[in-house]
Amino acid sequence: MDQVEAPEQGWLDEDWEELLLAIKHKLCTPFLGAGACAGVLPLGRELAENLADACGFPFEDRKNLARVAQYAAIERGPKTPRLRLVDWLTGKGPPDYSNENEAHRVVADLRLPIYITTNYDDFLIRALTRDLPRREPQRAICQWYLARRRQVSLSRLEIEPTPDRPLVFHLHGCLDHSESMVLTEDDYLDFLMVLSELPDLIPPRIEQAFVENSLLFLGYSLEDTNFRVLFRKLSAYLQRNEGARHVSVQLAPRPDGTGEDQARRARKQQEYLEKQFGLQKVRVYWGTCEQFAADLRARWEAFSLGR
Repeated sequence: MDQVEAPEQGWLDEDWEELLLAIKHKLCTPFLGAGACAGVLPLGRELAENLADACGFPFEDRKNLARVAQYAAIERGPKTPRLRLVDWLTGKGPPDYSNENEAHRVVADLRLPIYITTNYDDFLIRALTRDLPRREPQRAICQWYLARRRQVSLSRLEIEPTPDRPLVFHLHGCLDHSESMVLTEDDYLDFLMVLSELPDLIPPRIEQAFVENSLLFLGYSLEDTNFRVLFRKLSAYLQRNEGARHVSVQLAPRPDGTGEDQARRARKQQEYLEKQFGLQKVRVYWGTCEQFAADLRARWEAFSLGR
């Protein structure tokens, strides 16, 4: 097995065995966020600062994308922040799929039936089809945005995902349907409200994955509005999930300085986050998305050879 640098708080072998067993039986669902695209696409705080400059954002919180986008929507029109992001993100990427430890490639090579993302890009679809002509991934977009115009269709998703025909579900929209993008503060509130009023907007097969599968969160941070809103919505599903344990890859809190007080504070923050996740049966892997992807690939290859 490849040597991979240990995460800041290591996992037990039993943790890996549970995850690998769920993957083997196709009962694992990767959940990809913006951190999976780090180095390829600008992160939310960079997009927020660019948008703040473009729309003359007058407040100090320039790195909060949802808040800056809300200001831009009010001052420049509701389509402006979405169209700005479409311009800035279109044509960038894709990731280097020749890198065997690239996160999209690693999860694609697990040959799972369902993948979920809150990203706007199509990198998962590309990873699933690279040099794999027999695979025909399907894409579906959450229709939360149509409910505001009462145009939503609650017809059942007719796709039955399989490893050869996997489904990529865009929970927060995508670039080529800019109106579907969950971006402003109002969007996040509307998204939660609409899904509460119209739960059928989550296709039954996706809901089944929420309730029955182990969810693998890659590329999220507790500091992101994106993840906090997502986790709040998913908490009801996670509480119904009787057997599966979930995984969230998180960067460990860093001390603000070099003193013992700062180090103690960072440890307390990490302990608190572990308790918070633990209430929802989520096991935290402390490390980077790239680090986890490399570790997962190496362990999955060894597990597959040994089974």
